[in-house]
Amino acid sequence: MLAVLAILGSAGLSAQSYESTPPGVWSLRKGWSIFTEYSPDSTHIFLGISQDREFVAAGLAWHYRLALNRVWELSWTPQVRPFMAESDPARIADKYNICVFIGETVTQPCTPISGYGKIVPKDPVVSPAQRSIDESGAVDGQPYYEDYTYYYGRRWTYVGGLSPIAFQGVFLPRSPIQPLLEIAGGFAVSPRDIPVFDTSSFNFTLSFGGGIRFWTTPTHATELEFRVQHLSNGYLGTNNDPGVDSRVIHLSYLWGSR
Repeated sequence: MLAVLAILGSAGLSAQSYESTPPGVWSLRKGWSIFTEYSPDSTHIFLGISQDREFVAAGLAWHYRLALNRVWELSWTPQVRPFMAESDPARIADKYNICVFIGETVTQPCTPISGYGKIVPKDPVVSPAQRSIDESGAVDGQPYYEDYTYYYGRRWTYVGGLSPIAFQGVFLPRSPIQPLLEIAGGFAVSPRDIPVFDTSSFNFTLSFGGGIRFWTTPTHATELEFRVQHLSNGYLGTNNDPGVDSRVIHLSYLWGSR
């Protein structure tokens, strides 16, 4: 898709952007859109390895048409997300059932100890897949065991984002139903490290995808898109490994002038 938009951009140099939109063409010379986004989970798609992250966002985008011809149009679409929330799976408590040796020498059977302890603050994890650890063995002929059960909850973090590098290619401008492609790059800032401790509160973002634009009037339209989003700190933090790859549903309402 990156190659497709690059071709559209270069071809747009010879296309007409028009001061006003010709009759019979469903397009805006400039406009605004409000949007909402939701991602129910995350998994390894191409870079990120963090699992089970959720995102919800609301924002505003500006649309400025760069080129238009009979087949497609190209627009610059910078986006701001004043509200975005990210949810991490986090360990909230451990239950333990262990048998430990008392003293410096192992001459007596181990002493059973069990209990339940809360983790404060919540400890975000790369993946909540590990639910327990069961180990047993023997030291100098004396058996011992260690059983741990992990309990998980959610840790929500407020995030603000900006994507100044964003372009949208829309096809079939004479049809009220138009397929589209979009790519956007920028950054996100949060009051604490995400997606885990010792990463960074500043992260770079990249999203790309496609969808459909439905025109309801010549100056108003609705867009429904499916995007893939990547978030990581670009080696700015102590730990860069657990980036986040998400599948995002993007819904926007567009209006403007022809």
